[in-house]
Amino acid sequence: MNGVVERFGKYDLLRKIGQGGMAEIFAAKDRDGQVQGGAEIVVKRLHRELEKSREVIELFTTEADVTLLLNHPGLIRVYEGGEIDGRYYMAMEFVRGWTLEALMEILETEAKPFDLDASVHIVAQVLEVMEYVHQAKLPSGRPLGLIHRDVTPSNIYVTYAGEVKLGDFGVAKLVGVDSWTMAGSIKGKIGYLAPEQVAGLPMEQSIDRYAAAIVLYEMICGRRCFLGENELEIMLKIRDAKVTKPRKLNEAIPRKLQSIVMKALERKPKCRYKSSREFADALYDYRDRYGSRVLESDLCDLMVKAGLRGPPK
Repeated sequence: MNGVVERFGKYDLLRKIGQGGMAEIFAAKDRDGQVQGGAEIVVKRLHRELEKSREVIELFTTEADVTLLLNHPGLIRVYEGGEIDGRYYMAMEFVRGWTLEALMEILETEAKPFDLDASVHIVAQVLEVMEYVHQAKLPSGRPLGLIHRDVTPSNIYVTYAGEVKLGDFGVAKLVGVDSWTMAGSIKGKIGYLAPEQVAGLPMEQSIDRYAAAIVLYEMICGRRCFLGENELEIMLKIRDAKVTKPRKLNEAIPRKLQSIVMKALERKPKCRYKSSREFADALYDYRDRYGSRVLESDLCDLMVKAGLRGPPK
């Protein structure tokens, strides 16, 4: 038991590495070596006090069910999930790297933007993952109609190898599966909601693209997209899509990139990019015409130069 804080079924929970509103997160190992050959993984376990709520259990187990159906290098992999001794859990890939949230906090504190080419690269990679998620199907071929609903900096990771990954389907919605819904609830962090969410309109996959556009805006501008004295003021600005043009905050932003961002942040979904693929292609076209490609090693170096601690030697 040396170095083990708890035995949980076949898993040794090594140390607690995080805690959210729904679950506690541990670094762990599978004693049998069947999951990741015994290498460190993450066990995400539902808080005990929430296990009395059928709705919460359904939300948590749906996240596991959904992610087990998905397989993309840009998604944090879920190996298995279920119940052990009445506790609900998921065993997941251990991502060694940074969250984009850590970078955003530095940018906001120092009021400076991130490298433009790297910003475009990161968001284009997220859009690639979103396209896969949005087009995902059940084994029967029936579209899942997935909406992630939490495309935020805390759910976007850059690994020490420079890979970009999207995680946490804890608030995902399956519009293609009638038996599961959270109708009437607003999920996701306030600053990354789309106007139609604030207005209480039916949600579509366009809200994920809107959130990705906000992330891009904040990276290239070095400040939050929607600012206000309180949540109500912020939500009203989101509802009306009151966005300061990026070049007013950072003159180094090319007009073409500003145009892409502002189109992605249009108030009406019909005026935005129609798919994650279309949005990503616009960014790739901008990169090929006006920017430069970013390699994984370049991205890792830039994250460290921005002020984040580098990978262990």
